[in-house]
Amino acid sequence: MVKKATITVQATGSASAPPDNARIRLFVFAEDPAPGDALTSCSLLAERVLAGLRDDGVAPSDLETISIDLNEQHRRDGEASVSTYRASSSLLATVRPPKDAGRIIAAAVDAAGTGVGINNVSFDIDDRAPLLSAARRDAVVQAFSAAHELAETAGLVLGPLVDLAEGNWPRQFGGDHFKRARPLSGAQIVQSAPPLELGELSVAVTVTAVFEVVSPATS
Repeated sequence: MVKKATITVQATGSASAPPDNARIRLFVFAEDPAPGDALTSCSLLAERVLAGLRDDGVAPSDLETISIDLNEQHRRDGEASVSTYRASSSLLATVRPPKDAGRIIAAAVDAAGTGVGINNVSFDIDDRAPLLSAARRDAVVQAFSAAHELAETAGLVLGPLVDLAEGNWPRQFGGDHFKRARPLSGAQIVQSAPPLELGELSVAVTVTAVFEVVSPATS
């Protein structure tokens, strides 16, 4: 049996859309020579921040405690070694619509002052299924176009599609902001909402397609 000639192409399709939520990762912290007092102070700060965010419109279901940590800290004070305890609590606030993220950051700082830090602000889309579908359709269209071009350039006639597979995991592209986890000094306390550029989020899907090809004489 003669094996039929084929052309194999790989194509990547993409689709973009504005984000519909912002995820703010922040933390509150407190230090004290006594571990219990450090934890209590940190807990009070966390309660103030969470209450402030709820008052500013963040839904309770969009607030999450990620972690609570308590660590002993050592530093030199002349010839002596001084130990204190640092307690911290990491929080995640999901903000809808994402344009309100700057205002929510300001609310967190208003609630805790220099006892709050920002780890990261990122943007996301709750339901990516329509975006992925659009990217897949774009990838298939590009695969057919590439196969036609290859066949025509080679002097062949493109035959039917015999195999189609999604080639890799969908990839998301998007910017993150406020990446460094540093506490705010007194001079850095936010007095108004910081500006944020939302941009767009994109997904990309790659497909691999196999087509039969024949020479013009046999078509």
